[in-house]
Amino acid sequence: MSAAPVFVVGTGRCGSTLVSSLLREHPAVTSLSEVFSFATDLGTEIDRAFPEGQISGAALWRILATPWPWQSLMLRHDVAMEEVLYPWRGGGRWGARSGVPAICQAALPHLSGDPDGLFDALAAAAVALDPAPVGVQYARLFEWLRARAGARLWVERSGGSLRIVSRLRRAFPAARFVHIVRDGRDTALSMSRHAGFRMVFAAFQLIEGLGVDPMASTDRRWEGDLSDELAALLPERFTREAFARFDTPPPLCAHYWSGEISQGLAELAGLGEERLLTIRYEDLLGLREGATECAAGLISFILGEVDPAWLRRCVALVGQGRSRWQELPPRLRAQTEDACAPGFAALAAAGLTWP
Repeated sequence: MSAAPVFVVGTGRCGSTLVSSLLREHPAVTSLSEVFSFATDLGTEIDRAFPEGQISGAALWRILATPWPWQSLMLRHDVAMEEVLYPWRGGGRWGARSGVPAICQAALPHLSGDPDGLFDALAAAAVALDPAPVGVQYARLFEWLRARAGARLWVERSGGSLRIVSRLRRAFPAARFVHIVRDGRDTALSMSRHAGFRMVFAAFQLIEGLGVDPMASTDRRWEGDLSDELAALLPERFTREAFARFDTPPPLCAHYWSGEISQGLAELAGLGEERLLTIRYEDLLGLREGATECAAGLISFILGEVDPAWLRRCVALVGQGRSRWQELPPRLRAQTEDACAPGFAALAAAGLTWP
């Protein structure tokens, strides 16, 4: 049995993918990437992924092994996120027509060069599980993956997982958390360009406008209330071109960032320093220039020790952030800054500031 579970959480587009990549380089860590992002169908089905009461192993496996509709829509129209590591364009068991199981989109290819074989082995372990609360069941499968790799512990990281901190704390009462935070202005700009976040914003606007999930219902009585741009993204009309035209402006993403930061900080409140580490993405980028303090603090929090060889390998994985909020047109820049202000205020109260 490994140590207490660790979850890396953040708003999304905050550098958490880099953290997964760094942790994968450490032999003592089983780095689980994007399990909950895809199990919740990009956050549209959080309740389904965290049911109340006991759940059988077969029911848990359905959550993880189903190709859920929003992510499948993206594959079908070739607008998949860069985080999808599975070879869905060819060379794997599943493709754009069939959809790719949630656990195979990123998590299993992140761990193995043979995600299909690992899927089959994990399926056999899952369906054999006796009924238990959902957190126990997830932990059992994550432990199976850890033991298979011969690691000391597992760390799960999903983009946008700050929104499920309350679920994670209930399901995993002893869990520790790494909260990675990035300048909200750059985060918002990155969200506005990211296929996954653009799809999430489209999905939630469609659900709100129609009063139903268009993936689960054919009820279109309120379709006339949708803008033409949004109506073109209904699943029966969706095209790659319509998705490219869908506008997700940085100020909208900045409002979302502020809300996620404020709520996430509140849900992480009360965890002592032994259970919560907060790091800045910008500090992690210092590895590129030889500044190892942030990465050393990360691995020390997780494992209780620092591995110099691991730090040296990490340097090669760190690039430069690609978003530059200062390059936005003046009006958009001002609107984005204004929308980020509540999030920055919440972070400042927690001791984190940006220029």
